Amino acid sequence: MRPNTAKKRLKAGQPAIGSMFTAGSPLIAEIMANIGFDWLAVDLEHSENSLANLQGMLQAICTTSTIPLVRIPCQDVVFIKRALDLGAYGIIVPQVETAEQAEAVVKAASYPPRGFRSWGAPRGLLYGGSDYFHGAGNEILIAAMIETRRGVKNVREIMSVDGIDTCWIGPNDLSVSLGHSPEVRELEPDVEEAIETIKLGALAAGKAAGIQLYTSEDANRRIAQGFRFIGLSTDVRYVGEGARANLSSVTRER
Repeated sequence: MRPNTAKKRLKAGQPAIGSMFTAGSPLIAEIMANIGFDWLAVDLEHSENSLANLQGMLQAICTTSTIPLVRIPCQDVVFIKRALDLGAYGIIVPQVETAEQAEAVVKAASYPPRGFRSWGAPRGLLYGGSDYFHGAGNEILIAAMIETRRGVKNVREIMSVDGIDTCWIGPNDLSVSLGHSPEVRELEPDVEEAIETIKLGALAAGKAAGIQLYTSEDANRRIAQGFRFIGLSTDVRYVGEGARANLSSVTRER
C-alpha cells in the first residue's frame, strides 16, 4: 500500500507541515500540492467544500506526493466513511472531548476486527493500492482536534486511545471555549497553559502534538516547543495576504 509519508514523519519525531483548503478550487489545491507541503487537508467543517466536490479536491492533491487529508465537519460515521472511501489518507476530527468519542472515531475509520468500517473504497483502493484493506489500518492517519475546555481536561485519556495518531489544536475555538475572543495575535495566558497541557498529554501517550498556525515564525516557535503536526495557514489566507501585499506596494498617487 502507498506509504503515508506524513504519518511516517510524525512517528519518527519529525515535523509534518501542511495547510488547509477552505475554497473549493481543485486548481488552487493542485498548485499548493506542488509547493512541497507534507500534507494538505480539504476542510469540510468551515468552508465551501462538501462531499459533492471532495473527490475532485483529493484528486488534485494526489497529482503529487503530498498526503491528502480531510477535516470532517463532525464525528458522524458517514463523513468518516465517505472521506476515506474517496481517497483521504487521514481525517482530522473536530471537537473530540472524551476517550469514548475518540474510540468511536477509530472504530468508524477501521476495518474489522479493530472497527466496523464497511468495504467499498473506490478511490481509496485506486490511490492506496491493491492491498488497501490490509494496509489501511497502518497508513490512515487520525488526528483528534482538542479545542474545548472539556477536551483539555480529558486529553491524556483521549490521546491514549489506540488508533489516535496525533492531536491538533484549534487555538481559535480553544480561546472561545475558555472565554476569550478568537483571531488574536497574542493568546491569553490560560490558552497558552491549555496548549501546553494538550502537548504534554499527547507526548505522555507517545503521540505527536499538533496545532493550527498562520505564520512561519509561529510554526518555528511551536516546533521548538515540541509540536510536530503543523497546519500552516489556509488557501484563502494565502490568496488574501499575497494580493494585499502586492497591492500595498503599488503607487497609485502621482
